[in-house]
Amino acid sequence: MDISRREFIRKIGLLYGSILFYPSCTKNVSPYRVFTGDEAACLIALCEQIIPADQDAGATDAGVIRFIDRQTYLRFPDDLPTYQKGIAALQATCKEAYGMLFEKLENVTQIETIKQLEQGKLPAEHWEGIGQQSFFNLVLNRTMQGFYGSPRHGGNKHYVSYRMLRLDYPLLIGQNRYRHGY
Repeated sequence: MDISRREFIRKIGLLYGSILFYPSCTKNVSPYRVFTGDEAACLIALCEQIIPADQDAGATDAGVIRFIDRQTYLRFPDDLPTYQKGIAALQATCKEAYGMLFEKLENVTQIETIKQLEQGKLPAEHWEGIGQQSFFNLVLNRTMQGFYGSPRHGGNKHYVSYRMLRLDYPLLIGQNRYRHGY
């Protein structure tokens, strides 16, 4: 095998570049870490009904879905099966009852469905292995945390809830570094 040093370096460079380029060729179409695009669409609709936009920003504007996705990935991976089963059950329930997915329903129908979900009164056939109320409470809690929490955790984008409540950005207590010996 007679190859020059220059040719060898060129081929190694091409190989290395190809390896670096490979991840962009994968077919992961979801911009989320743990949710598929369809799961995220349902979750966004749920969160937006919990904190809807009016004259102030809602859950979508605050980036609550990004918060939930990030926290599920980093801190609470055990919640992922609950989200997946709950979203699948909610979608199956809505398809059976209304012929369409939850996020495609009109606002009034979404609100009525959420009320039934909160009370555990949706038809039980799609909800085996997951409690309706526990799924709703998980989504409710994470939505509130993502909307009202500190932006450093991935939600409350552009401080929307702080501006809505007319609050100053809270200081991080304990993070100030003081020097001794003036």
